[in-house]
Amino acid sequence: MNDSVVLAVRNLTKLYKSVPAIDAVSFSVTQGEVVGFVGLNGAGKSTTINIILGFLRASSGSVKIFGQAIVPQNAHRSHYKTGFASGDMSLFANLSGKQYLSFISHRYGMKNQDRLRELTKRFEPQLDKKINDLSRGNKQKIALIAAFMASPELVILDEPSSGLDPLMQQLFVELIREETARGTTIFMSSHYLNEVVEVCSRILLIRDGKLIKDMPATQLISKGAKMVRIVSRHIVKPPGVAELVVQKRHKSGYELSFTYKADPSKLQNWLGGVPHLIDITIADHALEGAFEDLYALETSKAPHV
Repeated sequence: MNDSVVLAVRNLTKLYKSVPAIDAVSFSVTQGEVVGFVGLNGAGKSTTINIILGFLRASSGSVKIFGQAIVPQNAHRSHYKTGFASGDMSLFANLSGKQYLSFISHRYGMKNQDRLRELTKRFEPQLDKKINDLSRGNKQKIALIAAFMASPELVILDEPSSGLDPLMQQLFVELIREETARGTTIFMSSHYLNEVVEVCSRILLIRDGKLIKDMPATQLISKGAKMVRIVSRHIVKPPGVAELVVQKRHKSGYELSFTYKADPSKLQNWLGGVPHLIDITIADHALEGAFEDLYALETSKAPHV
């Protein structure tokens, strides 16, 4: 295995009564990468992550972390170099947040608590209540602190910002950027596509348990159409636009609105040639729409059995 490969997943399959939850999933993550694992609910994200962490046994296939094969019996060995945050903290429901973080600190053998104090100050979780009595957002804060407090080389996150308010989500994004700068390898699933595009270098797309796309995060951005509004003294229609919405303005001419899906450079060239152009507004099409388009496209390419 390449020395820079931190996480290697090969032909990973998990069957429930002969029905695959994930089916022959393969990918690798190299040192320093931030990889987003994206798919709809039930696509197989959490199943894959639970197998990677050794919480669940695969029906077939293999997982290696830092070159060591991972199965439930020996998964704890890799946990000393791996931080993880999961939405399921039911095993620790009767511990307070403070007790849980103390347990994690002991597991890592942490002697210096500066990082723990810094993260606790940043996210401000409720530490005195039992985990079972905490809000989803507070549980998530504690899970994130536990994942990063020992400065691990690899961090695996399952829906890490789910339940966080917008301010905490932004703090999470800042934390990921800081960790990226220090060379931490991060593998994360998420429903927040803007977040994934903002912090990830690669995106893995999973559907119905199958990995259907492995691409640079910038490719998802480029899939997005542009929402264009111009004000002109004349009605003009750009090439390749199916629908043009025209509104008459009393003094300044016409307001023209359209969705542009072709090469952005061609749009810029066309705008440069529009006579008597008064105003331009260009905004990105909703990222969710771009994701849905890509998801549908890759699904249509899949062979039908």
